[in-house]
Amino acid sequence: MSQLPVWVRTFVRSLHLCAHRNVERQTFGRVLLQATLLYLRSPAVVYSASDRMSTMVLMGSDEETGESRPPPSVGIELDKDMTVQTAHIEEVHEVPLHVLIRPIPPVLNEAKVQSLMDTIKDPDQRQTVPPIDVLWITGRQGGNYFYSFGGCHRFAAFQRLQELTIPCKLIRSTVQDLKTYLGGSTPDLL
Repeated sequence: MSQLPVWVRTFVRSLHLCAHRNVERQTFGRVLLQATLLYLRSPAVVYSASDRMSTMVLMGSDEETGESRPPPSVGIELDKDMTVQTAHIEEVHEVPLHVLIRPIPPVLNEAKVQSLMDTIKDPDQRQTVPPIDVLWITGRQGGNYFYSFGGCHRFAAFQRLQELTIPCKLIRSTVQDLKTYLGGSTPDLL
């Protein structure tokens, strides 16, 4: 099966999503270009029976040393506090810690958590801590669910400082998106 039809479907869905969210064209174009180049450089694309695509980026190896190395850069840089998922989202929300659902137990580097706590406590440096990405899912009957998978050190630092909120970028998502992370363990969200 050709990779091109999958890329076209992904591209069209991204266009609809950004048009729906009124994403600034220049920012959207930058994100889409990077996503496209990353996708096209992926050496393997696996199709499941349901025609869902998952991309596996294989590691290359240095010909001289034989050491593994990441795939080559596509030449487009994201800001240091951006992820591909939220590069087009500028709005940062202060989300209450108690509403965030974190289904995967973190493995923490205590020195990193302490360093983040020191930064958060300093009013002059607090804004340098990037927001965490949060999937915002609306249940079938209208409930809001906020899932966070990354940012475990930042989350732990805010939690240990007994902060009530944490800076987040909200990503409007669906239960299908959540299944990407949780598979058969995805709860029935009402």
